[in-house]
Amino acid sequence: MNLRILKKLSRRAAPLLPHLTDHRQQFRAERGENYTGLLITARKHFERTRSVHAEVWRQREFKTPARDGNGWIFHAPPDHPRKGTIMVGAMSGGEESEWSEETAWEALREIVFWHYCEWDPGTDNLVPLRCLRSPSDIFRAADEMLVAGEVSRLEWLASRSPAT
Repeated sequence: MNLRILKKLSRRAAPLLPHLTDHRQQFRAERGENYTGLLITARKHFERTRSVHAEVWRQREFKTPARDGNGWIFHAPPDHPRKGTIMVGAMSGGEESEWSEETAWEALREIVFWHYCEWDPGTDNLVPLRCLRSPSDIFRAADEMLVAGEVSRLEWLASRSPAT
């Protein structure tokens, strides 16, 4: 996945979230201000920095020698989504509240995943009830959740969780 695809998936996912009990604030990402938890593997979008030191500091970071021979170029996956990507966020926590945010695509993917998984107490494993390998599978499952009226179960579960 690359940042452009993430932006498009988030735009498609945003209208579904309020119907699937995710009533967090929706907003557009600003350049370099918001964070995503997804691993972006398209090297075209990697952040590049220059250093004279050869130590690799960040996870999934790699280095190449600079073409001019002075130091190293470090390449790392981006932490920030593109400007305009739809994000969802809210304050979470009790006494010391913190702002938590994710892209709309991450939020939809998580809702659908947990709806179509069951816990097997015998083996302590999650058992998937449906194949959710691609974005089209996830959007199809979300549409079926809305059509089948299974949202009422999600609303019931959301009402049982403590209010934040």
